[in-house]
Amino acid sequence: MRRSLFWYSLIIIVFLMSVVFTLAAQETSGAMYGLVEVDTADVRAGPDFAYPTIGQLPRDASVVVLGRAGDFFQRWDGRQWLQIEYGSSPAWIYARLLRTSVAFNSIFPTGRILPRDANGRVPEEFDLSTEVCSQWQGDFTRSGDFMAGENKLTVTYPTLTGSNVYSVIVISPTGVRRAFDSTTGTSIIDIGFLPQEGGTYTWRVAPDWTNSNSRYNWQQVCLLRTGGTFEKQNTAPPTSTPRPE
Repeated sequence: MRRSLFWYSLIIIVFLMSVVFTLAAQETSGAMYGLVEVDTADVRAGPDFAYPTIGQLPRDASVVVLGRAGDFFQRWDGRQWLQIEYGSSPAWIYARLLRTSVAFNSIFPTGRILPRDANGRVPEEFDLSTEVCSQWQGDFTRSGDFMAGENKLTVTYPTLTGSNVYSVIVISPTGVRRAFDSTTGTSIIDIGFLPQEGGTYTWRVAPDWTNSNSRYNWQQVCLLRTGGTFEKQNTAPPTSTPRPE
């Protein structure tokens, strides 16, 4: 009996040490990994419990972590998700079900949780059969040229079923941001609302959902994507040179 208990304990110790060494080696290699800590972990199409379950993983299954959605503050509250390699395509799992080789908030964001209405429900306009942001596909274009003396640029971007407003953010060379938002797939960037500095500007877009007129109540659906860049001349008024006396 004692000999059986000894061998049983030794097997457990060896297994735990192998897990520790495996996670340490994975962390050293730069890859991110997770280990399932429950008997059965649901794998979902997107980073939210509203998405359908597309599979399951058993306890102690090891997965490659690709990114995260949400942030961890004081406790797990259903809004922290991990994107993992699952078969031939990425999928999502609730972060509390995994022990990861990297702290949750240190994992690079690759997705966002779904918006909610006043009743805490996902707006029914969204198609949850696949991850919503994977449906946001299309071209980003720009017409107009500030360097040619034009005062406005027209940018276009793909629309997303379920989103009803779009954040178009223009970033100056020194990081100053200006918003040129729209309810359609087209927005106008007016030079009069940009900083005076010249140089290369970047414009980025994200789809949002809201049932409020206030921008502070907009809920971002997908991460910002870069639409492109444009050049802008310095528009600061010329400084006058004092006349010699």
